[in-house]
Amino acid sequence: MTAARPFTVRIMRAVLAALAAVGLVAGTAALPAQALDAQALASQAAPPPSYVALGDSIAAGTGGGPYLNQCLQTAGSYPALLGASANLGCYGATTAEVIAGQVPAVPARTRNVTITVGANDVGDRAVATACATGPATTACSEALHNSVFVLLPQLPAKLRATIAAVRAKAPGAHITLTGYPLLFTLSGLPAAEVPVAAQINGAVALLNSTIAFTSLSDGASYADVTLAFLGHGLGSPSPWIHPFVAGDPASFHPTATGYALGYAPAVAPFVR
Repeated sequence: MTAARPFTVRIMRAVLAALAAVGLVAGTAALPAQALDAQALASQAAPPPSYVALGDSIAAGTGGGPYLNQCLQTAGSYPALLGASANLGCYGATTAEVIAGQVPAVPARTRNVTITVGANDVGDRAVATACATGPATTACSEALHNSVFVLLPQLPAKLRATIAAVRAKAPGAHITLTGYPLLFTLSGLPAAEVPVAAQINGAVALLNSTIAFTSLSDGASYADVTLAFLGHGLGSPSPWIHPFVAGDPASFHPTATGYALGYAPAVAPFVR
């Protein structure tokens, strides 16, 4: 028995050496290669980004909570609530800025893209500032006229260019454009404010109609938010819109509740 032990030890050492040579024993050089192969397979099997959001301050979620960056994005934005892979929306963005600054960052294999844009193209900030500070002034009426009769007719071509840019970058993406909420619940406003508030609501309705017609005629989807916000405009008992405060970017934007109960449910069916 004692003579056999050295032979057995030598056999065990030879077996371990052989196993080590083919990478079957811990500490060998074969494991890193196997790990790399596993990582490569996992990378190949990784699903494409499911949802990327583009657009202006509404896409960014401005007014929905503390600001996360210079684009005034918030964790209360509808893309964040819907689990977007990336939110590229930025406060003040126009269609041209979406095309030049946001679309290039959309991954080619993205499955869903939402776009909220158009309000800045038609001069919404000029209207908001002029009409909030002087609703009966010439400045307000001129801003509304410029928005509806000069800038709005130019919007369809800009929206089509935006849709085309997204298609070129992510050919398989399902594209959805969204509308904007009416800002006022007229029945709850003082009588003196109703005429201008009605004109602004009408201008928003025209903007929404333009976005809806253009998106649908160009093969994209349209998510309407008007119905969700009815009864929750400024002047209602439970507004989902921030009132105008000079210098506050949240002015006339949805509140966190507006994004959560207005935008998110309206957009969710279009994110597949």
